[in-house]
Amino acid sequence: MLSWVFLLLSSGLEVMWAAGLKYAATPLQWSLTILCMAGSFVFMLLASKRMGAALAYVFFVTFGAVGTYLLDVAYFGKEPKLLAVAAIAVILWSVARLHQVK
Repeated sequence: MLSWVFLLLSSGLEVMWAAGLKYAATPLQWSLTILCMAGSFVFMLLASKRMGAALAYVFFVTFGAVGTYLLDVAYFGKEPKLLAVAAIAVILWSVARLHQVK
């Protein structure tokens, strides 16, 4: 269970540093972006040691990509597109199936 907490923390920090790469303008914002990057990798490392690197990485990338898209829609005014939402649904379904196969 702790591995999933680490994975969610890692993915959340990934979403924040991805936004930081696009929107950081001040030295403080860039410092926070770099701190989020470092934290993301540390928590990913901790998660991968507990659940295996391949599975952890698949979920890390999936949660990060979906989270980044949702952040863009919710906070940065990106217009949601039906095709993008459908693609995200397929990705989430595929990853859930992959987890069942493991």
